[in-house]
Amino acid sequence: MLSEKLDFDCAEAEQEAVCRFEARYRLRNGTAEAEVIDASFLGLRTREVSVRFDEEPLPVTEGQATSLGPMPDSARLAHTPVERFGFTLTLPPGREGELLVRGLMQLERRFLPPGYVWPAVQARHALLSPGPEQATHWDIDYLLGPIRTWAGNPTLHITVRVPSAWEVGSSLDASARTLPVATGWRLRHEGEQVVAERSLTAASAPERLNITLTKRKPWWTSGGVQLGLGARLGDGARFMARFGYQLAAPESFLHSLSVETDFRDEVVITPLTQYATPQVVIIPSFGLGLGVPVQVLPEARLGLRLLADLHFGPLGAALSWDHYPALREGTDSFSRLILLLQVGL
Repeated sequence: MLSEKLDFDCAEAEQEAVCRFEARYRLRNGTAEAEVIDASFLGLRTREVSVRFDEEPLPVTEGQATSLGPMPDSARLAHTPVERFGFTLTLPPGREGELLVRGLMQLERRFLPPGYVWPAVQARHALLSPGPEQATHWDIDYLLGPIRTWAGNPTLHITVRVPSAWEVGSSLDASARTLPVATGWRLRHEGEQVVAERSLTAASAPERLNITLTKRKPWWTSGGVQLGLGARLGDGARFMARFGYQLAAPESFLHSLSVETDFRDEVVITPLTQYATPQVVIIPSFGLGLGVPVQVLPEARLGLRLLADLHFGPLGAALSWDHYPALREGTDSFSRLILLLQVGL
């Protein structure tokens, strides 16, 4: 074998990832006799395999080999069945040509078990929020061990094409919690795709080549409704209620729009952004925020809000301090302190 070119073109289909692959082997018979080669293409989660030599199709016999058995770099593949696609190739003396193997590979999606840390938006809005979507990882596991059975020390060139919103990398052991890295890959953009390339030699190639495809998580997360009941403290104390909606963008920053009223003669609309810690088992979520309260009634005023809140799941308490400066002649500045019990839906 003189060289091998391996191309993957991957996309998402029904929340799963599939790759169409082409493996091109440049072969040459350097002997004075014809070589009859009984060969097999081995694949994991592979189907629709076809084989051609110099564009002439070769009959393929499909079978299932045994499992891989223990592998030092990936215990999860130990019991994965290996598909075997057999074919026979005859090379006349001095003949050189290209062996082309095409097929479809179903990628394995990594399973990440739930932990004991809940992002603030998920903990506070357990009823309505779907929770932050995590990055999705799929693994291409390609067996390179068979390349060593061919004569020579061929060069292997690998090309992976994925949607532009994806990332390409490799994990040394491909365990669920080992994050992939792009070390060794050359990346470029080509239209609506990202193209990743790297080269190996047969002597340095691992038994199993791992290529990890990552679909980045969305930058924002839908939250839910906020309801609060409490009171304004100090002079002019009165009952207050708050109604609002909250979302996260990114995960640790909550953005809300709320309406507060005493159901008589006061209405305040407040956009607010806060940093909120996640809830860790029994440790509640704590938040600090900054907002701009816009008093609609009894008169239009613009102010500044500082907020601190504490939530254990959907139940919590919020303390806010509003200051309304004297922005025009004939008005006085004033401040208000409001304490509310909150529930998130």
